[in-house]
Amino acid sequence: MADSMHANYGRIGFAVVAAAVAIVGTLIYLGGAGGDNDVVYAESYYDNPVTGLSVGSDVNLRGVKVGEVREISFIGSEYDDASGRDAPKIYILMSFAAKKMRKGVDMEAEENLRRLVAKGLHATVTSSGVTGLSKIELNFPRTEIADEKISWRPRHVCIPPAPSMMENFSDAVGKFIHQLNSMDFVSAWSNIASVAESAANIAGNVDDLVENGKSGIEAIVRNMDEAATQVKEFATAVKENPSLLLRSADAEPLPETQP
Repeated sequence: MADSMHANYGRIGFAVVAAAVAIVGTLIYLGGAGGDNDVVYAESYYDNPVTGLSVGSDVNLRGVKVGEVREISFIGSEYDDASGRDAPKIYILMSFAAKKMRKGVDMEAEENLRRLVAKGLHATVTSSGVTGLSKIELNFPRTEIADEKISWRPRHVCIPPAPSMMENFSDAVGKFIHQLNSMDFVSAWSNIASVAESAANIAGNVDDLVENGKSGIEAIVRNMDEAATQVKEFATAVKENPSLLLRSADAEPLPETQP
């Protein structure tokens, strides 16, 4: 009886230990320690604020979720070789499901990522809507982007950033306002007034010229009227007597008609 109870306790203890090991293993795997073989990393950087972006935010490739944000920091905190200009840039580490980033069975995920970057792949921080949350969209911009040369050596595949539509709009508005602030409206108005005065003087000179040459212009018009009248009379005469095109109106009689 005692031996049977000890056996049952042994089975229960073994089951408890096995369950605990399974739970710990699952937690470790979900935490990333056991699944790194199925994950590939890439990084990006950003000059503008990434408000709404956090660890766990989605990373989409052409609208399809392929990974998530793993870490957000500063370039200066991650790389000692970063220049003073690059140190304040925002560092973004992304993890991807390797099976989604492979190209068939011939190209591994990291190699394929490098190929996509060479073809123009860029990362953009975009807002998800009214929630205020943000995500990263990976896409191929239609307009060419001049990527800056970075001063540090990335540990992972580096996907260069691209500004979002709202950032482009904000920059354009800012430049427009800056141009307005730098304009000298007093000088501009003075130039406009000067141009208007010059135009008025030119118009006055033209009026004087027309007034002074009025008599000559009237004579030219009269001559043109007289010439037009003569042409009209000649056309009427030719219509009534087409032979006038071959001889003059007062031609001498033909020999056979002479007496």
